[in-house]
Amino acid sequence: MSSVGRQIIRGIRGSIQDARHFSSSTYQLLAPTTVVHWSSVKKVKKLPDLSQFDQVYDDIEENSSIIELWKKQKALELGASSSTATDIENMVNAEHKVFKKPEDLFVNYPKYTGTQKKAISTEKDMNWSEELMIPYEQFKNLSKKTLIVKRTVQMTRKGKIPSMYALVVVGNGKGSAGYGEGRGVEAAKAVLFATREAIKNMKNYPRYDNRTLYHDIEQKFKATKLMMWARRPGFGCRIAPTIHEICECVGIQDLAGKIHGSRNPMNVIKTFFKALDSQRVPSDVAKARGIRLIDINHKYYGDSKVAPLR
Repeated sequence: MSSVGRQIIRGIRGSIQDARHFSSSTYQLLAPTTVVHWSSVKKVKKLPDLSQFDQVYDDIEENSSIIELWKKQKALELGASSSTATDIENMVNAEHKVFKKPEDLFVNYPKYTGTQKKAISTEKDMNWSEELMIPYEQFKNLSKKTLIVKRTVQMTRKGKIPSMYALVVVGNGKGSAGYGEGRGVEAAKAVLFATREAIKNMKNYPRYDNRTLYHDIEQKFKATKLMMWARRPGFGCRIAPTIHEICECVGIQDLAGKIHGSRNPMNVIKTFFKALDSQRVPSDVAKARGIRLIDINHKYYGDSKVAPLR
């Protein structure tokens, strides 16, 4: 055997001896010094008090297990007494400030009948379901505007991955509207995802006389600057075509505006919704100043509408 082979064998034998020594010392270090008998461990008499409920931030349904834990704790404290389950529940509610869920916290959705399909549709890509968080009666009256549909490409090392992008605006024409963005392999899929996202993002925006803005607005979003002015009845919507389509969904009839800077439709739509959300309603200003509000147009030239001071 050559000298090189002998050195290799010696190295292997040394590594095996080191491994044996390490394993034996490790077992000696990890060997338990004391043995714990689980039969000697006593049960906890009182369960820990985790917290008290907050009506704003806590969810009763998510923390139902904690409430049941508190009830068992109270039953153990009282022992075999004549207290009923209702008494224990009342004690827990009073001690931990557990509140009952209000009846109008969630929308009561219409139930499906035997002959009714689960997906009710008014258009090809407008399917109603409980996930939309809107009753079916309101869903039937929605109007949809598909404003942007374009092809996008993601560049990877393996090549190009194409997909379709869509931006849809949905509204009821009575002040509630929202926009949604969706992506998909096909344009129909992207429009469907965007439509459902727009319905979920619907929000109520204030309108003066249910026809125009409360005041002039100047809003900036990225490189787009949007200027809008409230106008008299019968003026019409003299503004960019993209915003004109949104006004039909929101229910704005009289409006003038101008776009400066970037006219990218995506940024224009987002700027318009941001501008609608930034309106200051006169009733809120009156409450903040502690004064009484009277609309002169309605008081002297139309129906009398006086906002009460709260």
